[in-house]
Parts: sequence; C-alpha cells; structure tokens
Amino acid sequence: KVGMLMLEENVKRTAKGLMSVHTGKRLTTYHTLTEEEYKQAYEETLGTGRYVFYEHFGSLESDDLLHNIRYMACAEGCDFIILDHISIAISGLDIDNERKAIDVIMTRLRSLVEETGVGMFVISHLKRVDGQPAEEGGAISLSHLRGSQASSQLSDGVWALERNQQAEGKEKNLVRVRVLKNR
Repeated sequence: KVGMLMLEENVKRTAKGLMSVHTGKRLTTYHTLTEEEYKQAYEETLGTGRYVFYEHFGSLESDDLLHNIRYMACAEGCDFIILDHISIAISGLDIDNERKAIDVIMTRLRSLVEETGVGMFVISHLKRVDGQPAEEGGAISLSHLRGSQASSQLSDGVWALERNQQAEGKEKNLVRVRVLKNR
C-alpha cells in the first residue's frame, strides 16, 4: 500500500497520473478513454485500495506533515510513502534558513521511518550548478540536492533520474537512473 503526499498537485491530478502510467495514455492532458476503459483503469489502479492520498497543496507545518505520514503508516497500513517534494513542504514556513529547515525535517522523517518501519521516498529538487544543467542530461551527484546534505546523509538510498529534455526524438524520453547512495 502506498501513501502519496504530492504537494505540487491536487489528488485528481495524482490519480489521473497513476491511471496514465497504467494505461500508457496521458490522461492528464489530451488522451481520453471510453467509459468502459476508464472504469477498468480505475478498478486496476485506484480501485484496488492500494493508494492513500493526502489532499493538500503547498507547504504545511512540519508537525502536520509528520502527523499525516504517521497516520498513513500506522492507521492506513501503508508500506511506502512518497513525499513530493521536500522543498515545497517547508516553503511557506516562516524561516530564514532553508538548509537548516531541511536538516530538521529530514531528521524527523528519518526518526519516523525508524519508528514505524515504513519505506519513504522523499523527492528533492536540485541546485543550479555550473556545467551541463540537469534538464540537458547532466550527471547528478549528491552535492546537487537542494538545501541540505541531510537529504543524502540520512537516507539509505539516493537515486537520480537524468534525462535530456532538449534532445530530439527518442533520446528525449530516455532516462538514466544513477544510484548515488545505497546503504
């Protein structure tokens, strides 16, 4: 069972995204399904009861975030939780130091993982660096994670997905997965 806290989109967008992956059709934009195909896609994804969504957009207090993650892990029985993304989770807080705020929340998330045994995927944006930008297929390293080194230090694993968005043809859709850390 997967808990999803997708802080940059509403639940409807997340649900259509999951069904899009399942059907191979981009339902969030231009592809449509017949009523029967839509019902089947729903039953084979969202209708299985394997997804728990958090209805929210943008930042929230870290106590609220942790409470909702604990609820998903303990009450809903989620095996994995996806938090997309760490920067927006703290963006609306009254803070002067993003790095320190990410340090604190990553430490609290790590403690929650140890307490509950839930697997957690925390999405991190990247810093702008000199050289080839990530959007052009540049190689990503641990130092590119935005805000804090706590993201890499406290994680059991860190994976980078690299894709040249400016490429032509099939190359534009090729994704390289780079394992940056595997504890």
